[in-house]
Amino acid sequence: MTEEIRVAFFGNGFTRSTILPCLRHVDGVRLVGLASPNQDRARETAGEFGIEDVSDDHREVLGRTAPDLVFIVTPPHRHYEQALDALHMGCHVVCEKPTALSGGESEQMWKEAQARPTQIAWIDHELRFDPRRRQLAEWVREGRIGEPLRASYALHSGSRRSRSLPWTWWSDEDQGGGALGALGSHAVDSLRHVLGEVDLVRGTLHTAIKSRLDPVSGQERGVTADDFAGAWLRFRSGLLATIETSVIEGERRHEFSVTGTEGTIRVVEQGPLLASFGPDGGHQSLEEHTPPDDLPSNRELGIPDTDWARSFLRMARALVHSIRSGTPDPVAATFEDGHRSQLVLDAIRRSTETADWTSVRT
Repeated sequence: MTEEIRVAFFGNGFTRSTILPCLRHVDGVRLVGLASPNQDRARETAGEFGIEDVSDDHREVLGRTAPDLVFIVTPPHRHYEQALDALHMGCHVVCEKPTALSGGESEQMWKEAQARPTQIAWIDHELRFDPRRRQLAEWVREGRIGEPLRASYALHSGSRRSRSLPWTWWSDEDQGGGALGALGSHAVDSLRHVLGEVDLVRGTLHTAIKSRLDPVSGQERGVTADDFAGAWLRFRSGLLATIETSVIEGERRHEFSVTGTEGTIRVVEQGPLLASFGPDGGHQSLEEHTPPDDLPSNRELGIPDTDWARSFLRMARALVHSIRSGTPDPVAATFEDGHRSQLVLDAIRRSTETADWTSVRT
């Protein structure tokens, strides 16, 4: 492929804040369409970034713009329908996480992608492309920490802590809202990517803020989605991992660590890669082992000052390379990855209801 890659977007939140600023640094893409229910806001985005066509209907965008690539950046309850529509139109697809509302939906998305092997179908787990995380995964697979024994993933923020925040789809379990889907999906994918498949889980979901003001009705409306999620994950290897995600914390924390018989590795958001090696690693301080980074600063790039944005830029460049070369990228999270992670999220929800260990359905 030598011509420009025609790109359309479904959704205008993360699209505007992160994806579009990053795509300014990706050669060979043409922004042809944006579908979003808020047309005033969509037209502002289109004007700012030079997007050619705007509609409130994603099917109209597909029909009018004939994109090569679609980014699905809508609430989770729209992913299934929009992903299938884009795949059926012959498009490459990158879908936001969580993959879908259920394993039934994600399985069908995976099957549709399998039936179209020449079309790329990725889940936007951009953190896989962070150089520190790539080094962590490589060290674990090389045996630098010996036999993995224990892993943990914590992602805390205060993004929904204020009671003054309005009721949105984020408050609604039926639309895929909640900390488990938004943040736990990243935790599960990161752990699976490094450590393999999960057999059993035991989890709990909690909703601390029970209602919020609905801006449409002007009335208080019940919150059905979780704002805290925690779980134990038992991997097929026997390793036990913990995840904890929360959007009601007083400070931000984002850490991923793996400990083995011969060492420990930890990644801290916007911090160095930390590691210690050797059988007495438990008595050693973790030292910085940060791999080289060839990108300018986020400020110089004009993208949000987050690891997510920086990793997305790397993923977008890898995506364009894969489309042009016709070769898969071994780092990217595929629709199969999205489905297998969805099964873990589903099991955590079932475990919350039974208050017991629950098998991950395969």
